[in-house]
Amino acid sequence: MNFVAWLQEQTGREDATGRVALAVTNHLAEGWTPRSGSVDEVRKLGLALADVDAADARYRAGHMENPFLPEELEMGAAR
Repeated sequence: MNFVAWLQEQTGREDATGRVALAVTNHLAEGWTPRSGSVDEVRKLGLALADVDAADARYRAGHMENPFLPEELEMGAAR
């Protein structure tokens, strides 16, 4: 799922992500067609960059693989 598609599911949030999601949804309704659906395309819409960065961080946190191997996670939990 790309960033723009994910944002369309976040319109009910009451934070920076929700603000960006509503703005992107409005741009889509007005005929904006993203090519890649990336955060860079959203940044070009002229929205508050701090809000876009916060939404991007939330997106990445939910879609990135855990960088630790299972053994490393177990070792950390055992400490």
